[in-house]
Amino acid sequence: MIRRIALFVLFTAVLVGLCVWLADRPGTVTVHWQGWRVDTTVPVALLGLAAFVGLILFAQRLAGYLLRFPSRWLAHRRMVRQRKGYLALTDGLAAVAGGDAEAARKLAKKAETLLDDPKVTGLLAAQAAGLAGDDSSARDHFQTLLARPETALSGCQGMMALALKQKDQAQALEWARRAWATGTKVGMVAETLYDLQARSDQWAEAELTVIEALRRKAMPKSRAASLRAVALTERALRVQPGGDGTRHEAMDLVMAAHRADPAFVPAAVLAARLLAGTGKLRRANAILAATWTRGPHPDLASAWRELAPDEAPLVRFSRLQKVLKGRSAAPEAHLVLARAALDAQLWGQARGHLEAMLKARPTRSVFLLLASLEREERNDSKAVAHWTEQANQALADDHWQCVACKGQAHDWSALCPHCGHSATLEWTWQ
Repeated sequence: MIRRIALFVLFTAVLVGLCVWLADRPGTVTVHWQGWRVDTTVPVALLGLAAFVGLILFAQRLAGYLLRFPSRWLAHRRMVRQRKGYLALTDGLAAVAGGDAEAARKLAKKAETLLDDPKVTGLLAAQAAGLAGDDSSARDHFQTLLARPETALSGCQGMMALALKQKDQAQALEWARRAWATGTKVGMVAETLYDLQARSDQWAEAELTVIEALRRKAMPKSRAASLRAVALTERALRVQPGGDGTRHEAMDLVMAAHRADPAFVPAAVLAARLLAGTGKLRRANAILAATWTRGPHPDLASAWRELAPDEAPLVRFSRLQKVLKGRSAAPEAHLVLARAALDAQLWGQARGHLEAMLKARPTRSVFLLLASLEREERNDSKAVAHWTEQANQALADDHWQCVACKGQAHDWSALCPHCGHSATLEWTWQ
């Protein structure tokens, strides 16, 4: 700032000095032109020359402005149309997000008219058409998006959604593969591809999809571990019934599932059963214990109970007491010990565990076991009727529930028995 002030003062001083110098030396200037003669002083002549040059420059600028005016006006008009077009595009996308099909359709048409560029408006037009139920128009717009690498993913996802809407699972799977082949890191694409591969019984391919998603960092490690465990467990279940070769293959698969997600109950249960079938009870117990520490589950308790199917009831109860020592505070442990005590006719032990369950989680099974206890120990029909009535009014037992359709299942399966989606059954406590 100080420098600019100093320069201004210096320039002013030089200009004033020059003017004073010219005023002290006026001189004369004579001009002869076409019979005209003009006599004047040097300062006046310089001032006239400056005015003439200024006039020429002004005329030049005015002529340039007039010559450029049409193109500038057209550019301004294009800019206004573009601004209105992008505003319509933004409002249209908001209408799509809000589910307003009519507004989305109108705004998409307005954006197409103003911008006149399908590459820009194609996504909005496709989504608006899909929202309005115009699948044919949506397909055309999605096909346009496929032509550019930048929008190919959106095009593939749109075509996949249309195929799913028409219940064409094979076509949807093909579009999901194409979407994943774009190299995207969008986790939803990976999960959709996994689900479609699973529903097509392509469990090995589904596992590879999860591994690739983890490599691309398109999926959290915990989610990838869970999905991989489901795929490996389902593969193990499919090869389990054969001879020694298939039994070893099933064992390798289910152990890989357990290593991928040690908290995954179905893998631990299947591994324990396979190990018990080959006499490896200690290792089976270790696997069940490792999963139990991550979350007690009645299926784990039942698996412990069934490890030695031929043992005497009293021996079984004693064994379960040992393996559940330090873990019996969990309601699931009380339930399995109560059943084992009933089998061994240890009425006091059974009653103690069932009373603990009444305080912790009084579900239907607890009341039914109490009714059985009264019937077998005392043959008390009045008490049996009382506990049976309580069971009819009690909370339902814990169960597997699909996070997609909320359907319930007594046993775990890789595919929901109600909606068919994969890896959606989760254990629900009452």
